[in-house]
This record gives sequence, structure tokens and C-alpha cells, in this order.
Amino acid sequence: MSTRKKWLVSALASGGCLLLGFIALLLNPGVLYAYQTTTPQYTIYHNQPLAPALLGRLRQARDLVKTSEVFDESLRLDICLNDGSRYPGLVQAVWSPAFAWSFADKVVLNGTVDVKANQLIFRAYSWNLSSLLAHEMTHCYQLHRLGWRHSNPLARHPTWKWEGYAEYVARYPQSPRRLRQNVARLQQAQHTAPDQWDIQLADSSCTSREYFSYLVLTEYCLDVKHLTFQQLLQDTTSEQAIQQQLAKWCQLEKATNAGF
Repeated sequence: MSTRKKWLVSALASGGCLLLGFIALLLNPGVLYAYQTTTPQYTIYHNQPLAPALLGRLRQARDLVKTSEVFDESLRLDICLNDGSRYPGLVQAVWSPAFAWSFADKVVLNGTVDVKANQLIFRAYSWNLSSLLAHEMTHCYQLHRLGWRHSNPLARHPTWKWEGYAEYVARYPQSPRRLRQNVARLQQAQHTAPDQWDIQLADSSCTSREYFSYLVLTEYCLDVKHLTFQQLLQDTTSEQAIQQQLAKWCQLEKATNAGF
């Protein structure tokens, strides 16, 4: 074997070992955390003493996710905190910066958590912590229920359906009245600040305006058209057509509900 081929084989082998080591760290967060706290539903990885109120926030999030058709009591989740460990930075190296991430059976928080205030703050934006946990947990349950091949990103379901459903679960309770309120909030935000990234919610937290628009479409499909999540994924109606249907529904509701 020539020197050049030997060098190439060695480089490939070294690169493969580094990649395997990187994947191993992603799948085993305990290596990069000082502590772990185990409950019947979760393993919580943390570097600082665990705030007791966090368990209450996890219960709130789980109560939301229990309403979902993808929920599975048997699935235990890893909750990885951003309190000094290098693990969230490792995850961010794979995905783009975000409030939180989820993959496999893991929910990884980013930003600064204020458990008592039920907030996670990232880049001066405040997200409702319980809702954020529920959103990311829903993605774990989606994957668990559907499998890798039938879940995003491999399945390439429309983003508005995949993310909209996670927001739908996280923003419970839902109803046609709640949908009317959400449509009005979105329309008002688009009118007053069309270029703003976020939208302010009633609890003074925010969410991505893009995700909020996904929530509104998903609410319409599930609460008005009465589709299940599986039916929503299988439905071939375009996003544009759903938007048009929603607009017509809003016009009818406005005519029949004086308070809209």
C-alpha cells in the first residue's frame, strides 16, 4: 500500500472514531453532567443542585402531553439542563441555536431557566417553560410512535404539521373559541408589527410567529375539521388550501359570533 493510501485510510479511520465518539456523547449525556436525578418518568441531568420546582414543571408538561394521541406511558425521557454542562453546546453544534432541542428520547434545554417564574429566557426572549417542555416531549413521542422512517426529518412531513402539532399539544386547552382568539392575535400582530420574529402571548411569554401560524392551522384541522394527528399527516390538502379554508371559516364565525 502506498504512503498516500495509508495516510487516507488512517485519516478515514480517525474521522470515523471521532464521529462515533461524538455520537456516543450525544446519546450518553451523563458523561458531561455532574449529577443525574431519576424519577419514574425521567432521568434529569444537571450540574447544579436540582430546583425542586422543576419536578412540578415537568408534571405540568406531562399533563399537557397526556392529552396527545402519540403519548406513551412507557417511554421514559432524558431531560438535559443548561446549568454549566458542555452538553447543550455539543447539541447546538449539530442543530442550530434554539430555546431547546429534542431527539430520540432526549429533551435538551438551552438559555436560562427561571423555574419559579416558569420561564426559559434565550436571547432576551421569554418562553413558557412548561409549554416548551411539552412541545419538545411531543416530538419525542411522535418519533416513538411513528418510528424514524416515518418521522421528520426523514419522512419530510410539512413543517407546519409536525411543529404545529407539538405547539397544539403544548398550548392546551383547544376549542373553536380558542382558535378564534388565536387567529385574532395573529392578525393583530401581523398588522402592527409585520416583521417581528415573535408574538406575545397572554401570559407575557412569547413564541415564534411562524410556529404560532402553524398552531392556528393545526387547531383548525383538529378542532374544526376533527382530523386526528395521523389523518393530518396523511391529508394531501395543501397548506395554501388550508389557509383559504380557515379564512372562510373565520368569515363565517365573524358573522355569527359578535365577540369575534
